[in-house]
Amino acid sequence: MPRGVPRRWRGPPRAADRLESYEVMYLPVRGVEGLVAENCIEVYDYEVEALKLVHLEGLTTEEAAARMGMSKATFWRVLESCRLKVAQALAERKPIKLVSTSPESREEKSL
Repeated sequence: MPRGVPRRWRGPPRAADRLESYEVMYLPVRGVEGLVAENCIEVYDYEVEALKLVHLEGLTTEEAAARMGMSKATFWRVLESCRLKVAQALAERKPIKLVSTSPESREEKSL
């Protein structure tokens, strides 16, 4: 049985097609009333650093791993973890909570 003509990707929907369902969503940067901590996706500062080194600074995974002082395999796991968390937060429309693991931030919180 013939399969017919394959469907082709025709690009993103035209602006006129998506006007009715268009929503603006802002990722909260500061505390927001009614925000429930259980609904947040936690992204650690070292994951953000890995994402920045590869995607913004254009380093290879080998160069970025060396700069962060970890093995290439560990760096890859950290990078993929961050990508997954960001994708999940965007797809499920959940807020992203940036968690700092540096000792300086812990000292500031205790003051």
